[in-house]
Amino acid sequence: MTSGLVKVKEGTTELLVPESFSRKGPGTRTGEVFYNRQMEFGRDVSVMFGRTAFKEGQAILDGLAATGARGLRLANECGVRADFQLNDRDIRSAVLMRQNADMNSLGHVKIHCRDLNGLLSEENYDYIDIDPFGPPVEFVDMAAQSCKNDGIIAVTATDTAPLYGSYPKTSLRRYGALSSRSPFAHETGLRILLGFVVREAAKHDRAAEPLLCYHSDHYFRLHVRIRNGAARADAAIKKLGFVRFDARTLDRALVQEREKMGDAGPLWGGGLFSREILKGMKATGDLGTAARCSKMLEVWNEEAAGPALFFTMDELAKHTKASPPKLAEFVDSLEEIGAEASRTHFDPKGLRTDLPAKELLRHYRSFARK
Repeated sequence: MTSGLVKVKEGTTELLVPESFSRKGPGTRTGEVFYNRQMEFGRDVSVMFGRTAFKEGQAILDGLAATGARGLRLANECGVRADFQLNDRDIRSAVLMRQNADMNSLGHVKIHCRDLNGLLSEENYDYIDIDPFGPPVEFVDMAAQSCKNDGIIAVTATDTAPLYGSYPKTSLRRYGALSSRSPFAHETGLRILLGFVVREAAKHDRAAEPLLCYHSDHYFRLHVRIRNGAARADAAIKKLGFVRFDARTLDRALVQEREKMGDAGPLWGGGLFSREILKGMKATGDLGTAARCSKMLEVWNEEAAGPALFFTMDELAKHTKASPPKLAEFVDSLEEIGAEASRTHFDPKGLRTDLPAKELLRHYRSFARK
């Protein structure tokens, strides 16, 4: 085995990675090729997504591939014959990716050692994966241009604190949107990132349509389809708005115009999932995090058609001074009175409902007394 490297296995793919690889959290650069074991779940989701979204003969790029973990797993586990390419501007990464590709009998996978924007300016792809160490903002514009019509861009952002509302000025500088703290800040952070991608695509008369957009652990992850047409771009822009939130009443809403500087936005106000994509995704036993994937798919399917901006059981309990009931039982009780209700993946104690805050609080008080 190569000195300083250890062998790990994700799915059915073996990988050589630095001995000092990150095992949890966002990880810290140590000067070596970066590999984060906690991202295995996200890579498992990518495999599930690729198995339902990829087509024969497509050009598929992992643009910031590091060890090649995601790109090689896509090539090895998605079951399609396609033009898989991996890129990283670090020569050490490129060498390691070649080793990992050969170890998995993936000699056909093409390895680049390029600046990603330079590569994207010369080539066009059906799928572009952008998973940087930090914010993805410098790559999105070129990816929106390089992606083929009806192609897909996948974007990861690990700079969650600005998007959560901890550093709203940083969010404004990077993403052109003001973030704000709230009980549902994880959702507004994802929607700010998605709104940014929509605006970047619209510059080129292209629409970004969400297929699978979620928050997990220390990162946000988007998969969007890029479609040509100024009319489609205009329709996407119309789904941008601002979040209004009143902590005294728990009222929350998506509005078209900012009313005060505390409002978050502009951000995406539409759906986060494609029901067709979710239907095709399967948490098969060859995935290392299959149990977690299965649970997440269940929740994503529940909330796919739900309204934006979830509530949490903790905020309802604090506001009413009533002990929180079990989430599942409370969601069932909302459905029994004819309301739309579901869990949400953003918070294990969160729920989506079309009931206004005032009516939700009234029902909560009544249910908690039983």
